Amino acid sequence: MRTPLLALLAGTTVSLVGTAMTVLAIPWFVLHTTGSAAQTGLVAAAEVAGLTVAAALGGPIVDRIQPRSVSVGSDVLAAIAVGLVPALTMLQVLPLWALVLLTALLGLTRGPGATAQDALLPSTAKLAGTPISRASSWFEGSARAGRLVGGMSAGALIAFLGPAQVLYVDSATYLASALLTAVFIRVRLAREEPSAWSARGHFAELREGLRYLRGDGLLAAVVGMVMLTNALDGAYTSVLLPAFGEQVLHSSVLLGLVAGTSSAAALCGVMAYGAVGDRLPKWGTYATAFLLAGAPRLLVMASAPPVPVLLAVIAVTSFAFGMINPILLSQLFTRVPETMRGRVFGVVAAGALAGMPVGALLGGVVVQLAGLTAALLAAAALYLTATLCPFVFPVWRQLDGKVGESSGDHVGGAVA
Repeated sequence: MRTPLLALLAGTTVSLVGTAMTVLAIPWFVLHTTGSAAQTGLVAAAEVAGLTVAAALGGPIVDRIQPRSVSVGSDVLAAIAVGLVPALTMLQVLPLWALVLLTALLGLTRGPGATAQDALLPSTAKLAGTPISRASSWFEGSARAGRLVGGMSAGALIAFLGPAQVLYVDSATYLASALLTAVFIRVRLAREEPSAWSARGHFAELREGLRYLRGDGLLAAVVGMVMLTNALDGAYTSVLLPAFGEQVLHSSVLLGLVAGTSSAAALCGVMAYGAVGDRLPKWGTYATAFLLAGAPRLLVMASAPPVPVLLAVIAVTSFAFGMINPILLSQLFTRVPETMRGRVFGVVAAGALAGMPVGALLGGVVVQLAGLTAALLAAAALYLTATLCPFVFPVWRQLDGKVGESSGDHVGGAVA
């Protein structure tokens, strides 16, 4: 039965179209209304901080409540939160502190939904008779496709409608995603007895997820590395790229073209890995792709190249980026038991996201004090350091080790 898997992929694509628009629209909105890179970083950090807290605390909730219900509820609340931004702007009652609170609320609502979608993938893939490695590539591809459409649309929509109005479109995408999940995904995952939940308590379950993660050296290394690179990506997406669009490109349309090129190339990378990834060495592919994906784009941006050169570099580095997540997702899905997916996935997501608020804040401060070029060069140096780790530390060689079938094969999901 492929309907649940297709609905999950479609819902992911639709919601990320709007999310990609928000990623560009909110920083552009703050930059143009305040003229401050530091305040732009503050607003972006608030959303990611909310997302991080929700991912950490929401994992046990996903294990207690069916992830389908969590996904629907999260999307509905996210639609309300993001829709309030343009509505309050129109009424002229949206000071900076209120925008910070709303973006934090948006992050809080999105966190459990993302964890729930991750938890649904292995069981929907099993129902469809699809290998988890291939389903992981499709899942990542649907996310990249959403970012592609959203990124390319955002620049033009910001130019014609204004950044605040674009957020109405984002709100509609969350509602569409909730509808797809509610109607077409009827998967129920195996759950522990409620008596076990009450006996342990919420924070005890969080500690269980953390202990499981610490006991797996490879997954712990993944979280550590991605925490640092995501901090740098938080600075890049929230501050460096919008500032580059304003100071160097001088155009929201060109900024959207850069974002769209990145998403398109990353999607091609996902598709390429889905086609030939099973025949490639995972450690060598991961290490090389991450090395190419990080520092080079930042170094080239620091030189303020012509637009065709910039787009070519963004395309190459983003293609490499697209090959990374399918490798990591397949490892995660095969190593975590079905009954613990919410707890472990939540801890993994929280760890991966934890650096992003710091990165957004520091990125804004460095741009404000030292300028965009200095910030890009500093980020490139840190990215290069992080992406050399898989070549240095032996734990990453476990990527090429044999991993068992998806834990969803041991305790299968059932159709309600």
